Amino acid sequence: MKYIKRIFTGIIFLLMINFTLILNAQEYKVTNSVSGSGYNSDIIDYDIPNKLSPGQDYTVTITMVNNGINKWTRGENFFLKLFDELDNQYQSDVWSVRSVEIPHDVYPSDKVIFLFRITAPQTRGDYNFRWAMVKEFEYFGEYTNNIINVGGENIYPTSGNTGNNSEFISFSVPDRMSAGEKYKVRITMKNTGNTEWLPASYNEYKLTPVINTSDITYPEWNSTSVLLSNSVEPGNISDIEFYVTAPLNPGVYNLQWMMKKGDSYFGQKTSNAVINVTGNNRSNTGNGSYNASFMEQTVPNSMMFNEFQDISITISNTGSKTWIKGSEQLVFIDAKKTVVSINLWNVGYIQLPENVAPGNLVTFNFKVKPTETGWQYFQCSMMSEGGTLFGSPSKSVEVIVSK
Repeated sequence: MKYIKRIFTGIIFLLMINFTLILNAQEYKVTNSVSGSGYNSDIIDYDIPNKLSPGQDYTVTITMVNNGINKWTRGENFFLKLFDELDNQYQSDVWSVRSVEIPHDVYPSDKVIFLFRITAPQTRGDYNFRWAMVKEFEYFGEYTNNIINVGGENIYPTSGNTGNNSEFISFSVPDRMSAGEKYKVRITMKNTGNTEWLPASYNEYKLTPVINTSDITYPEWNSTSVLLSNSVEPGNISDIEFYVTAPLNPGVYNLQWMMKKGDSYFGQKTSNAVINVTGNNRSNTGNGSYNASFMEQTVPNSMMFNEFQDISITISNTGSKTWIKGSEQLVFIDAKKTVVSINLWNVGYIQLPENVAPGNLVTFNFKVKPTETGWQYFQCSMMSEGGTLFGSPSKSVEVIVSK
């Protein structure tokens, strides 16, 4: 009996060792052998706020499309996850959620909608809101690149500016530029103080770049203030337009602005504009090259079947070749970024209203008349005279068409 007991104890011990080895092998497999090969994703729509109050709850939606060759299987560690742990710089879990599991299996070319609740941190400031798809511990595909302002942060003291205040409304800044090229920028600010902002002739109020101690300053890029061209009464909104010249050194740059009177900053700084500056792409032949950057658009999330709807899309010419009216056009594309000349929006190619020189903006105003109901994909891109798509397309929108 004693020997039988010893044998039974030995068997249990060996089983425990084998079970431990299996667990260790599984852990090793999870953390080290996962490959991103065959996985890819695109963001086709999202509802992410620009501003929140400290502690405010908000339900976020992010819509992804599986444009890889492999299925995303629920239960196999596919998540939408915070893209960078540095996004948690203010606290260990800045949004009260770090990852969201896929709600169902997602086959190639299928879309998935992530819906989850976030809670804004209690500390005021600008916070990154970057999310991407991940399998196990490896990210793949596009990521959101949003910044949420919590509470409206004044990064500089406003002493000496009693009565002055401002609110950042919006901006149009190309997200891609060629080194050394000039680009038009528009910043929209609101006078939320009780003092009138005086124009350039008084040389008092100006929009000034925010310079961090680690920034390298470049003339006409992040070191030049812009004087107001007209006065702005309290409660009014001002569009401040000016040109910037991209640095000669390619790289990823951050630009922000803030109102200033004299030597004192006041009010709210703009959101952070992240700009990818690439090497100058002028052709040696002098003919130039095409490039475009999406700026802003007015596309509703819901439309009525067979009824006209006004659309507005603004694009920046970020190449070195002038777009000619009658040659370059705005066209509809599908989720695979191919031209859709015959589409449910009952619109063909959209012509330029005028010639557009490098660095200038153009706004396409046109009407669509949806001919199919249900969820529909809406996205446009610039196309050259030769039929080639170029530049960054407009932001994709999932539109619900109903009768």
